[in-house]
Amino acid sequence: MIKLKDLLNERFEFEKDDQYQIQGKTNSMQEFVKHIKNLPEELGSIKMPTETISFNPDQIEFKKKFTSSDKAKVLKILRDLSIEFKKKKDPIYEYEISSYYGTIGKQRTPAEDNFYISFRTKKHDDFGEFMRSGRGGSLD
Repeated sequence: MIKLKDLLNERFEFEKDDQYQIQGKTNSMQEFVKHIKNLPEELGSIKMPTETISFNPDQIEFKKKFTSSDKAKVLKILRDLSIEFKKKKDPIYEYEISSYYGTIGKQRTPAEDNFYISFRTKKHDDFGEFMRSGRGGSLD
């Protein structure tokens, strides 16, 4: 049964200081897909993983022009990864697009900025915590 609370949370939450409203996150794949479709064509670059591994996955990068064809490729990868994560019994619970530069300080225009897409899953979170705690050895 779907809870009303879950339906209300299915929206794209923009980063507070992102004047261009590109950076943000959502727990809804549908909302993320809508956001990707509405991104401007003029982006410095955008990267996203193409595999489900936690550490250093292969990535694809689109530079300068983020055309409708590029968006379609991103959405196909997004759907394929979502299916793969579900098969591994580790579904994506959060989709995010961020800038390598963040929102602090002088904001670059989307055409000057570089963005990346990331996902959160329980196993990815557990791996991150394991590495941060030092139990996985030195990060140097």
